[in-house]
Formats: sequence, structure tokens, C-alpha cells
Amino acid sequence: MSDSSYIPRALSANAPGGIAADEVVFDCPACGQGVVVNRAAVRLSVNCPLCGQLVVVPERRRVTTLGEAPETHDIQSRPVWEQELLTIESALKESLQQRQEAGNFYKHHVSEANRLQLRIAQKDPGLPPDAALACKKHLAEAGRQKQRAEKLNARLKELDARKAAILAQHPRS
Repeated sequence: MSDSSYIPRALSANAPGGIAADEVVFDCPACGQGVVVNRAAVRLSVNCPLCGQLVVVPERRRVTTLGEAPETHDIQSRPVWEQELLTIESALKESLQQRQEAGNFYKHHVSEANRLQLRIAQKDPGLPPDAALACKKHLAEAGRQKQRAEKLNARLKELDARKAAILAQHPRS
């Protein structure tokens, strides 16, 4: 169920105030947008501020809070460009993991569809009656995962470009 007291916002490096210690950050599984919401919303459903998709705020394994990351304990004392760089690097890491996950799901669904197609072609007597429908569903999900991976690739390119621009202006020592 959605709780209107936990209104998510889009993750933005230019957001005033940054991320509070009681907030969590995750990427929307539908569009890849970084989402920030109060920690109390974990396991609740919220709407993505970009695509509007209803998503469940993920458990700890999928949630990163800047306050919990060891390299960000003193983030407020760092220059704004370093804060933005840390946020970008965190988003890069999460997006890479999600792209890998999407690729794995894509491969799984294509493999399952191919397996079912082969059994249909061989007229396997043990084939479930809804095998053709299941095959179509696997192919549709494979297509969605491929699109998700492509969106994540575009996000990774955007994040890499932003990181390169910051490093060009502020080279690390």
C-alpha cells in the first residue's frame, strides 16, 4: 500500500541540502531514476517521481544511505563538487549492478523461451498446455529486461560524462 506521508523525490546532485541521514537512495527498477525517500518507507510502495511506476522501497541490500557509507561520514564538510562526485560514484556502482542484473534476467528469460520453443517443436508429450503462452511471456519479459539494460547503459554514459566533467574542473590529487 502506498503511504502519502513518504513522498519520494528524484535523486539530484544539485538538490539543496543533499541526502539526510534518515533517507535512503535506490534506483527505480522501471526507469533507473535515483529515488530518495525516508527510511521509514522501506518495504512500502511509493510512486517513482519520474515515471510514476509504483515500486516497493527495497530492503537494506538494495538501499544505500550516504550516512552509512564510510567514505561519506564527513560529506557535509567536503566541497560541493566532491559531494556530487561521491553521489555520482555511488549511482554508477548501483547502476552497474542493476545492468548486470537486467542482463542476467534477460539471459534467463531467453533461455526459458528457447527451451519451451524446442519442446513445442518436438511435440513433447509432457509439455504443459499453456507452454506457448509461457513462451510468449518469457520473450516479453526478456524484451523488458533488454530495454531496462539499455536505459541503464544510457544512465551510465550520462553519469560517466558528469564524473569526467567534474574531474576535468577539479582534478584529484
